[in-house]
Amino acid sequence: MYASGTDRDNRTGMGFVRAALVYTAVAVSVAMFGAVYESFSFGVYSYWMIYAFAVPLVLGTIPALWLAASGARIRIPLLSRKLWHAGIAVWTVGALFTGVLAIYGTGSNWSYAYAAAGWILLVSAVFGVLPGLFRRNAEKQQQQ
Repeated sequence: MYASGTDRDNRTGMGFVRAALVYTAVAVSVAMFGAVYESFSFGVYSYWMIYAFAVPLVLGTIPALWLAASGARIRIPLLSRKLWHAGIAVWTVGALFTGVLAIYGTGSNWSYAYAAAGWILLVSAVFGVLPGLFRRNAEKQQQQ
């Protein structure tokens, strides 16, 4: 699922396992960052900071493990993979940014920009996968 992964990795599911491991490491790192940041915040907490780890966990680790476990031989286009990774990164950074601002006691319109950019990237990634799925279903129906 990454630029260094090969098509063979994606066909065998190893690319999905590798992506799940990377996203799990990112989720743990974000959780540790949030815990350290909030330990120095003088008792002020932010739910954005506490749950920022959930973005890479829910949108990265869980789908990758599901695809690897299902044995699905899905070929996801490179652009869609990169858009999906970028959307997860934008939402994770946006959650951390919003959490930092909440702990500081202020807000910003940039939080909305992060949310909108993340949505655009994730929806674009899904739309990039759909033509390949429809093409594969049409080929299966022609074979029958």
